Amino acid sequence: MNQPDEIVIVGAGLIGLSLAAALARNGIQVSVLDTNPRPELSAEPKLTTRGNRLDAGGISRVSAVNPGSQIFLSQLGAWERIDPSMVSPFYGMEVWDGRGTSRIQFGEVGSTAASPLGFIVANNRIELALIEVLEELDNARVDFGLGLADLKREETGYSVALSDGSTRCCSLLVGADGGNSKVRDLVGIRNVSWSYKQTAVVTTIQTAEPHGQVARQCFTQYGPLALLPLSNPHLCSVVWSLNDPELLLGLDDEAFCRELDENFEHETGSVLAVEQRTSFPLQQQHALRYISDHVALIGDAAHTIHPLAGQGANLGFADARILAQVLAAAKLEGRGFSEKSVLARYQRQRGPANLLVAGAMEVFKRLYDTDNPGINWLRNAGMRFIGEHGQLKSLIIRLASAS
Repeated sequence: MNQPDEIVIVGAGLIGLSLAAALARNGIQVSVLDTNPRPELSAEPKLTTRGNRLDAGGISRVSAVNPGSQIFLSQLGAWERIDPSMVSPFYGMEVWDGRGTSRIQFGEVGSTAASPLGFIVANNRIELALIEVLEELDNARVDFGLGLADLKREETGYSVALSDGSTRCCSLLVGADGGNSKVRDLVGIRNVSWSYKQTAVVTTIQTAEPHGQVARQCFTQYGPLALLPLSNPHLCSVVWSLNDPELLLGLDDEAFCRELDENFEHETGSVLAVEQRTSFPLQQQHALRYISDHVALIGDAAHTIHPLAGQGANLGFADARILAQVLAAAKLEGRGFSEKSVLARYQRQRGPANLLVAGAMEVFKRLYDTDNPGINWLRNAGMRFIGEHGQLKSLIIRLASAS
C-alpha cells in the first residue's frame, strides 16, 4: 500500500467539510471528495414577482444553525467568512397546534436585545466558507466531480477506487455522503430505516408583514409547517411536511399561497408570492453502528431525523466536532486513528445522543400526526404546561442550543 492520506472523507457537504477543517487545523492530513460540482454563488439578484410567482434567485436549502454549531464554525474560521447580510439570526420561536388552542413562545419574540436562538443560513454559503478555509491549509485537499467507485480493504486501511480511474489510500475512511451513503453500504454497516409517509415541500415565500426574526412552526391538518426567517424581512424559507402531498403539490402559485395563508393563520400577513417548489420524501434512519475497521460515519450517513425541529445539521456538526476531538487526541497520544478503542470514543459519545434526539422527534411526530381526541387533549395540555413554566422553556432552549 502506498503512503496514504491519513484520512479520506467521502462527501463535501456541510458536515464532511467541517470535519475536514477541524482535522486539518489539528495538523492531520485529510482529503475530501464529492461527485457534485463545487458550490458557487451567483450575483445577488433583484427580488422580483410576477403575479404570485416569486423570483428570489433560487435561494438554496437553508439550515437552522444553533449557537453551539455557530461557535464550532467560528473556531474553524468559517463563520466570519459568511457575508453577515446573508445570515438571519432569530430571537424568538413560536409553536402552536392549528387544530387546538395551545401556543408556546420561546425566546424574546419581538426583541433583539437577547442572544439569538439560532441563525438561518443557506447551506452553500457555509460550504463555501469551509472550502475557503481548507484551500488555505497545506494539509487539506478537496476534489469535486470525483466520486467513490469501489473500496479495497488493505492491511493498514483502504484503497479507494475513484470515478476517474485513480486510487487514493487512507488509514481512516469517513462516510459523510448522506442518507444514501455508499461508504456505509460498501463496508457493510447495517442501517435501520422507516418512512414517515410524508413528503417535505421546500420553497421561499414573500409575506406582506415582516417576519420579525421569529421562527414559526404550526402543526396543520396536512402536517408540520415551518417558516424560517431569511435576511430579507419579508422572505421566509418554508418546509411543509405533508401527509398527502398530492393535495397541495399540484396547486398553482395563487392557490398554494392561499393554502399557506389559511394554514398559517396569517401570522405574517398574507403570503404574496411563492418561489418554485421542490420536494423530497421523509424517512428516519440510523446506522446500527457508526464505526467499523478503519471506517467512521458522520451526519446523515449515520442518522437522519424528521426536519420538524430543524436539528439535523446541528447533530451532524456535533458528530464532526467530537470525531475531530477524538482523532486529535489520538494523534497527541501517538495512537492510530483507526484503532478500535479510539473510534469507540466517538461511538460512545454520539450514538446515545443522536438516538435520544431521534426518539424525541419520533414522539413529537406521532403526537401531532393523529386526530385522536384523547391525544389531542393531552398534546394541548402539555403545550400549555410548558408555556406556563419559564424554567422548563429555558431548559428546552439550552438543550436545543447545544451541539
